[in-house]
Amino acid sequence: MTFSLLNASLLAFTALIAVPVLAHLFAKARPREFLFPSLQWLRQVERKTTNLRKPKDWLLLLLRTLAVAAIVAAFLQPLLFSGAQLTAANARKTLVLVVDRSASMGFVEQGQSRFVRATAQAEDILKGAGSQTLANIVWLDAVPDPEFPDPAVNVNALRDSLRRAQVTQEPGEVSESVRIALEQLGRGEGAKELYVISDFQSSAWKNVTLSIPPNVKLLTLPVATTEASNAALTSLVVQPERPVSGTEARVLCRVRNFSAAEAKTTVQLAFAETRQSRGITLPPWGEGVAEFRVPCGAACLQSLAASLPEDAFPADDRRFASIEIRENWRVVSEGPPQDASLLLWQRALASFGWLDLKSTAPDPEVRLAVHAAPDRAAELRSAAERGATVICQPGEDWSGSAWMAFWNAGSKDAALRAEQLNRDKDKPWTMQTAQEDHSLWQVFRSGEFGDPAAGNLWRRLHLKLADDQILLRYADGVPALAVQRAGKGWLLLWNIELDETMSDRVQQSSFLVLLGELLLHHGESGVSTALRQFIPPQTLFWQPGVPLAVDQVRLNDDAGRELAALHDAAQSPPVFRAREMLPPGNYRWMLDGQAAERASVNFPADAESDLRTLDPASLGIGKSLTLSAAAALAAQRDGLPLWPWCVAIAVLALLLESLLARSAIRMQTT
Repeated sequence: MTFSLLNASLLAFTALIAVPVLAHLFAKARPREFLFPSLQWLRQVERKTTNLRKPKDWLLLLLRTLAVAAIVAAFLQPLLFSGAQLTAANARKTLVLVVDRSASMGFVEQGQSRFVRATAQAEDILKGAGSQTLANIVWLDAVPDPEFPDPAVNVNALRDSLRRAQVTQEPGEVSESVRIALEQLGRGEGAKELYVISDFQSSAWKNVTLSIPPNVKLLTLPVATTEASNAALTSLVVQPERPVSGTEARVLCRVRNFSAAEAKTTVQLAFAETRQSRGITLPPWGEGVAEFRVPCGAACLQSLAASLPEDAFPADDRRFASIEIRENWRVVSEGPPQDASLLLWQRALASFGWLDLKSTAPDPEVRLAVHAAPDRAAELRSAAERGATVICQPGEDWSGSAWMAFWNAGSKDAALRAEQLNRDKDKPWTMQTAQEDHSLWQVFRSGEFGDPAAGNLWRRLHLKLADDQILLRYADGVPALAVQRAGKGWLLLWNIELDETMSDRVQQSSFLVLLGELLLHHGESGVSTALRQFIPPQTLFWQPGVPLAVDQVRLNDDAGRELAALHDAAQSPPVFRAREMLPPGNYRWMLDGQAAERASVNFPADAESDLRTLDPASLGIGKSLTLSAAAALAAQRDGLPLWPWCVAIAVLALLLESLLARSAIRMQTT
């Protein structure tokens, strides 16, 4: 806090403050009247004598001195500066405004979004800029950029850009925006002033360290006015990612509550002609999952959308996804023709309408090997690496090199040993699930589809596997079901006997459910490498895989509107990409008028949905203004005039002095 005087040349007049003191000290004493003529000569002496005396009425002296001092101060016109004193409007200076337009600025408070409030404050600052001021705006978003290449005096153009600007759906790069702003200030002239106008979202600012040069005056203007509560759709997951025609896909919508109070909301799902809704209760600062089942029709690319009831921050109330529905899977099985387990496997797989059992087929989606010859081990692994899902129930003769070739196991774990119990005398082996948080068990958690580990078994293979590969294990730790990623496909070890003389597993209600879920979860053979989910600052693109002419490809939104796209021929194969970042939604790449690919853009909920803010003063730099921009900046730039206060003090002091003097005279008369 500093003071300044507009009329410093009048400082010499501060000597007038001594006048009341001198007058009080050297005033003539009023002589008392004597009625005796013989003392007449004393009157003459007293009229010529000045009585130098000590002040007797200190309160009168104080009031008179205060009144004179206040009048003198009013003529000096003092100014009060509560923070760093800014350069006068008519002086040569450069000011740069960092205006936050990241997604969180779209939150509506008291009928007005944070971004609208920010642009209004930025206009107030530019309105007070003088004719000698060089100014510029740096937009704080995912890719910060200045409005002008260099600071310029064209303030009106900057004000027009503020009126046209809109909040984005992107996170903000705080450090980069400040770096660009300081670079802009370095290109200017005169005094340097940097203004940061933001909601100061905690998740974006809490880890930011700013280094501001000493010649730059930094002012922060927070625009958040209330504590924000928000419910957000943070993810939309489809399982499996590429469902098969004729099956059902599971859709998981994760909703998070960004508030200290319990929240209730409804998740709505739109898929093809299907509309579903689920109510959900969210604990404070917690999350919940709404689960849907949707039927998958003919093979094609489909769009999916989930939504919440619109609130004060609608940007994160919707989520989008694109699903590729595939044709039926081809299944090729191999093993001894009359093997009881193989025959049960074939009957079980034939019960799924989305599986086509073939005796032979080139590169089938699923390969089943039950007690197959050991020399098939390497070929089965190779099929998985090409993209197939391989289910293998090996025999004891796979011990050693065959198992090493199939599972890529080390020599110490290559031994397989058959174990068999007497069904009439011995207690059977039982199983239990491993990796309890695995998504495979999601469908069984309600208990509706039975226990996936149910069953009694009297025959198995004894082998060793890593714990992170095991999905089902026997009570003594021997693996019963294990999975391993191999190239583009999967290897599934099935160490569960199906022969009804040695097992009652196929009689359990959960058997077919487990088998179907196992295939759907690990049936992503030949998964398309196309990226179909984009989150800002990612720009939507498509790489077709084969060269295409520019006039063949168009980018449309779900409403059919054509959007600007660029062709990047420098990459091989060439890439088509959107000209700019697109808002959340579903989009289609059209090839000769037909939808060739779909993609979705989603809101960056992890970065922008938590609307809690921090006090910019906690950054430890600059000065934070909490008043309206115009009044606060005027006080910083021009100072707060104190002369009206000085006049008021003088008047008050004289009034009190008059009252006190009258009271003294009245008491003396009495």
